Amino acid sequence: MKLYKIREPKREEIINSIKVMLISFGRPPLNNYEEESKVWTHLINNKIARFLIAIKGDNIIGLGGIFLFQKVASIGYMGVLPEFRGQGVGSEIFKNLMEIAKNSGCNSVNLYASKLGEPIYRKYGFQGSYYANLYLLPKKVFKLQNTQNRSEYLNARTTLGAKVLIAKNEGYGLISNVLSTIRLGPLIATKFEIAKSIVRKALLLGAESMIIPSHPLFQIKLISLMDLTEHGDPNLKMTYGANLSRKLEYLYAIGSYSKG
Repeated sequence: MKLYKIREPKREEIINSIKVMLISFGRPPLNNYEEESKVWTHLINNKIARFLIAIKGDNIIGLGGIFLFQKVASIGYMGVLPEFRGQGVGSEIFKNLMEIAKNSGCNSVNLYASKLGEPIYRKYGFQGSYYANLYLLPKKVFKLQNTQNRSEYLNARTTLGAKVLIAKNEGYGLISNVLSTIRLGPLIATKFEIAKSIVRKALLLGAESMIIPSHPLFQIKLISLMDLTEHGDPNLKMTYGANLSRKLEYLYAIGSYSKG
Protein backbone atom coordinates (compact mmCIF):
# COMPACT_ATOMS: atom_id res chain seq x y z
CA MET A 1 0.00 0.00 0.00
CA LYS A 2 1.42 3.36 -1.07
CA LEU A 3 1.67 6.00 1.64
CA TYR A 4 1.55 8.86 -0.86
CA LYS A 5 -0.70 10.16 -3.63
CA ILE A 6 0.21 11.49 -7.08
CA ARG A 7 -1.81 14.45 -8.40
CA GLU A 8 -1.50 17.86 -10.03
CA PRO A 9 -0.73 20.77 -7.66
CA LYS A 10 -3.35 23.31 -6.66
CA ARG A 11 -2.60 26.99 -7.35
CA GLU A 12 -1.70 27.58 -3.70
CA GLU A 13 0.72 24.61 -3.74
CA ILE A 14 2.92 25.82 -6.59
CA ILE A 15 5.41 27.76 -4.44
CA ASN A 16 5.93 24.80 -2.11
CA SER A 17 6.37 22.58 -5.19
CA ILE A 18 9.15 24.90 -6.40
CA LYS A 19 10.81 24.75 -2.98
CA VAL A 20 10.73 20.92 -3.02
CA MET A 21 12.30 20.92 -6.50
CA LEU A 22 15.15 23.19 -5.37
CA ILE A 23 15.85 21.09 -2.27
CA SER A 24 15.78 17.90 -4.37
CA PHE A 25 18.31 19.38 -6.82
CA GLY A 26 20.49 20.78 -4.01
CA ARG A 27 19.96 24.36 -5.23
CA PRO A 28 19.81 27.49 -3.06
CA PRO A 29 16.49 29.24 -2.32
CA LEU A 30 15.15 31.79 -4.82
CA ASN A 31 15.03 35.51 -4.25
CA ASN A 32 11.49 35.73 -5.59
CA TYR A 33 9.24 32.66 -5.47
CA GLU A 34 6.21 34.61 -6.65
CA GLU A 35 7.84 35.40 -10.01
CA GLU A 36 8.71 31.76 -10.63
CA SER A 37 5.20 30.79 -9.54
CA LYS A 38 3.79 33.10 -12.24
CA VAL A 39 5.84 31.23 -14.86
CA TRP A 40 4.49 27.84 -13.74
CA THR A 41 0.93 29.18 -13.65
CA HIS A 42 1.29 30.60 -17.16
CA LEU A 43 2.60 27.27 -18.49
CA ILE A 44 -0.25 25.35 -16.85
CA ASN A 45 -3.01 27.75 -17.91
CA ASN A 46 -1.82 27.73 -21.52
CA LYS A 47 -1.52 23.91 -21.57
CA ILE A 48 2.20 24.13 -22.31
CA ALA A 49 3.14 22.12 -19.23
CA ARG A 50 1.63 19.88 -16.59
CA PHE A 51 3.15 19.18 -13.20
CA LEU A 52 2.61 16.26 -10.83
CA ILE A 53 3.37 16.20 -7.12
CA ALA A 54 3.66 13.34 -4.64
CA ILE A 55 1.78 14.07 -1.41
CA LYS A 56 2.33 12.30 1.90
CA GLY A 57 -0.06 13.53 4.53
CA ASP A 58 -0.14 17.29 3.98
CA ASN A 59 3.42 17.52 2.63
CA ILE A 60 4.83 17.57 -0.91
CA ILE A 61 7.67 15.03 -1.08
CA GLY A 62 8.39 14.91 -4.83
CA LEU A 63 7.41 16.29 -8.21
CA GLY A 64 7.89 16.14 -11.95
CA GLY A 65 6.83 18.10 -15.02
CA ILE A 66 6.03 17.45 -18.65
CA PHE A 67 6.20 20.07 -21.40
CA LEU A 68 4.04 19.50 -24.48
CA PHE A 69 4.55 20.81 -28.01
CA GLN A 70 2.56 19.26 -30.86
CA LYS A 71 3.63 15.58 -30.91
CA VAL A 72 6.75 16.04 -28.75
CA ALA A 73 6.96 15.91 -24.94
CA SER A 74 9.86 16.82 -22.65
CA ILE A 75 10.02 15.49 -19.10
CA GLY A 76 11.86 17.42 -16.43
CA TYR A 77 11.87 18.94 -12.95
CA MET A 78 11.98 15.38 -11.59
CA GLY A 79 12.91 15.46 -7.91
CA VAL A 80 12.22 13.71 -4.61
CA LEU A 81 13.20 14.95 -1.16
CA PRO A 82 16.28 13.04 0.10
CA GLU A 83 14.50 11.41 3.03
CA PHE A 84 11.87 9.85 0.74
CA ARG A 85 14.16 8.46 -1.95
CA GLY A 86 14.38 4.73 -2.64
CA GLN A 87 10.64 4.26 -2.01
CA GLY A 88 9.46 4.33 -5.62
CA VAL A 89 8.16 7.90 -5.47
CA GLY A 90 10.14 9.16 -8.46
CA SER A 91 9.28 6.07 -10.53
CA GLU A 92 5.56 6.53 -9.85
CA ILE A 93 5.68 10.20 -10.87
CA PHE A 94 7.60 9.26 -14.02
CA LYS A 95 5.10 6.55 -14.99
CA ASN A 96 2.25 9.04 -14.65
CA LEU A 97 4.09 11.62 -16.77
CA MET A 98 4.69 9.02 -19.49
CA GLU A 99 0.97 8.22 -19.40
CA ILE A 100 0.20 11.93 -19.95
CA ALA A 101 2.54 11.92 -22.97
CA LYS A 102 0.80 8.83 -24.37
CA ASN A 103 -2.68 10.23 -23.85
CA SER A 104 -1.64 13.54 -25.45
CA GLY A 105 -0.70 11.74 -28.67
CA CYS A 106 3.05 12.37 -28.38
CA ASN A 107 5.27 10.09 -30.47
CA SER A 108 8.54 11.38 -29.01
CA VAL A 109 9.51 11.98 -25.36
CA ASN A 110 12.77 13.75 -24.48
CA LEU A 111 14.68 14.35 -21.26
CA TYR A 112 18.19 15.12 -20.02
CA ALA A 113 19.37 12.40 -17.66
CA SER A 114 21.95 12.64 -14.90
CA LYS A 115 24.51 9.83 -14.60
CA LEU A 116 22.39 8.36 -11.81
CA GLY A 117 19.18 8.50 -13.85
CA GLU A 118 20.60 7.33 -17.20
CA PRO A 119 20.43 3.53 -16.55
CA ILE A 120 16.89 3.89 -15.16
CA TYR A 121 15.61 5.61 -18.30
CA ARG A 122 17.33 3.08 -20.55
CA LYS A 123 15.21 0.38 -18.89
CA TYR A 124 12.14 2.28 -20.07
CA GLY A 125 13.44 2.23 -23.65
CA PHE A 126 15.08 5.68 -23.82
CA GLN A 127 18.11 6.04 -26.12
CA GLY A 128 20.94 8.55 -25.61
CA SER A 129 22.17 10.95 -28.27
CA TYR A 130 24.52 13.61 -26.82
CA TYR A 131 25.67 15.12 -23.53
CA ALA A 132 25.16 18.75 -22.54
CA ASN A 133 26.45 20.82 -19.65
CA LEU A 134 25.75 24.14 -17.98
CA TYR A 135 28.47 26.78 -18.33
CA LEU A 136 28.75 30.04 -16.45
CA LEU A 137 29.48 33.06 -18.64
CA PRO A 138 32.32 35.43 -17.72
CA LYS A 139 31.47 38.53 -15.69
CA LYS A 140 33.17 40.82 -18.19
CA VAL A 141 32.20 41.25 -21.81
CA PHE A 142 34.85 39.64 -24.01
CA LYS A 143 36.27 41.51 -26.99
CA LEU A 144 35.55 40.34 -30.50
CA GLN A 145 38.56 40.38 -32.78
CA ASN A 146 38.56 40.38 -36.59
CA THR A 147 34.81 39.93 -36.76
CA GLN A 148 32.07 42.06 -38.18
CA ASN A 149 29.07 42.51 -35.90
CA ARG A 150 26.19 42.07 -38.35
CA SER A 151 23.51 41.50 -35.76
CA GLU A 152 20.52 43.78 -35.46
CA TYR A 153 18.65 42.50 -32.49
CA LEU A 154 15.08 42.95 -31.46
CA ASN A 155 14.15 43.28 -27.79
CA ALA A 156 10.79 41.60 -27.82
CA ARG A 157 9.28 40.69 -24.49
CA THR A 158 7.29 37.50 -24.46
CA THR A 159 4.51 37.02 -21.99
CA LEU A 160 7.11 35.70 -19.54
CA GLY A 161 9.53 38.59 -20.01
CA ALA A 162 12.12 36.93 -22.26
CA LYS A 163 14.26 38.93 -24.71
CA VAL A 164 15.01 37.78 -28.25
CA LEU A 165 18.32 38.63 -29.95
CA ILE A 166 18.24 38.31 -33.73
CA ALA A 167 21.08 38.18 -36.25
CA LYS A 168 19.08 38.78 -39.42
CA ASN A 169 18.65 35.58 -41.46
CA GLU A 170 21.57 33.94 -39.62
CA GLY A 171 20.61 33.21 -36.05
CA TYR A 172 18.86 34.11 -32.83
CA GLY A 173 19.19 33.74 -29.08
CA LEU A 174 16.67 33.89 -26.26
CA ILE A 175 17.43 35.42 -22.85
CA SER A 176 15.16 34.40 -20.00
CA ASN A 177 15.03 34.28 -16.23
CA VAL A 178 15.37 30.66 -15.08
CA LEU A 179 15.13 30.09 -11.32
CA SER A 180 16.49 33.56 -10.50
CA THR A 181 19.37 33.38 -12.99
CA ILE A 182 19.54 34.91 -16.47
CA ARG A 183 20.17 32.20 -19.06
CA LEU A 184 20.99 32.43 -22.76
CA GLY A 185 19.37 29.69 -24.81
CA PRO A 186 18.35 28.40 -27.16
CA LEU A 187 21.03 29.93 -29.35
CA ILE A 188 20.98 28.83 -32.98
CA ALA A 189 23.29 30.34 -35.58
CA THR A 190 24.47 29.34 -39.04
CA LYS A 191 28.06 30.48 -38.33
CA PHE A 192 30.34 30.49 -35.30
CA GLU A 193 31.03 34.24 -35.63
CA ILE A 194 27.30 34.96 -35.51
CA ALA A 195 26.99 32.89 -32.35
CA LYS A 196 29.78 34.93 -30.74
CA SER A 197 28.03 38.17 -31.65
CA ILE A 198 24.80 36.99 -30.04
CA VAL A 199 26.62 35.89 -26.88
CA ARG A 200 28.31 39.29 -26.66
CA LYS A 201 24.92 41.05 -26.83
CA ALA A 202 23.57 38.64 -24.22
CA LEU A 203 26.41 39.47 -21.83
CA LEU A 204 25.62 43.16 -22.15
CA LEU A 205 22.05 42.33 -21.13
CA GLY A 206 23.17 40.39 -18.05
CA ALA A 207 23.23 36.76 -19.24
CA GLU A 208 24.94 34.52 -16.67
CA SER A 209 24.90 31.00 -18.11
CA MET A 210 24.15 28.81 -21.12
CA ILE A 211 23.75 25.05 -21.68
CA ILE A 212 26.07 23.76 -24.42
CA PRO A 213 25.77 20.36 -26.14
CA SER A 214 28.98 18.32 -26.32
CA HIS A 215 29.69 18.58 -30.02
CA PRO A 216 33.18 18.68 -31.59
CA LEU A 217 32.25 21.25 -34.23
CA PHE A 218 31.91 24.11 -31.80
CA GLN A 219 32.05 23.25 -28.10
CA ILE A 220 35.83 23.50 -27.62
CA LYS A 221 36.03 26.74 -29.61
CA LEU A 222 33.15 28.28 -27.74
CA ILE A 223 34.48 27.39 -24.29
CA SER A 224 38.09 28.46 -24.93
CA LEU A 225 37.29 31.73 -26.73
CA MET A 226 34.73 32.93 -24.22
CA ASP A 227 36.35 31.86 -20.95
CA LEU A 228 33.36 29.75 -19.87
CA THR A 229 33.31 27.89 -16.54
CA GLU A 230 31.84 24.40 -16.40
CA HIS A 231 29.18 24.07 -13.71
CA GLY A 232 27.91 20.71 -12.47
CA ASP A 233 27.89 17.33 -14.18
CA PRO A 234 26.93 16.72 -17.83
CA ASN A 235 23.48 15.36 -18.64
CA LEU A 236 22.61 12.96 -21.45
CA LYS A 237 19.89 13.89 -23.96
CA MET A 238 17.64 10.83 -24.14
CA THR A 239 14.66 10.08 -26.36
CA TYR A 240 11.81 7.58 -26.24
CA GLY A 241 9.97 6.92 -29.49
CA ALA A 242 10.68 8.91 -32.63
CA ASN A 243 14.17 10.42 -32.65
CA LEU A 244 13.80 13.87 -34.18
CA SER A 245 16.75 15.02 -36.28
CA ARG A 246 18.60 18.15 -35.19
CA LYS A 247 21.42 19.96 -36.98
CA LEU A 248 23.88 20.29 -34.12
CA GLU A 249 26.29 22.24 -36.29
CA TYR A 250 23.70 25.05 -36.14
CA LEU A 251 22.93 24.68 -32.43
CA TYR A 252 25.21 26.49 -29.97
CA ALA A 253 23.11 26.32 -26.81
CA ILE A 254 19.90 24.66 -25.73
CA GLY A 255 17.21 26.45 -23.73
CA SER A 256 16.87 24.16 -20.76
CA TYR A 257 17.78 20.68 -19.56
CA SER A 258 14.21 19.59 -18.80
CA LYS A 259 16.31 17.51 -16.45
CA GLY A 260 15.17 14.13 -15.24
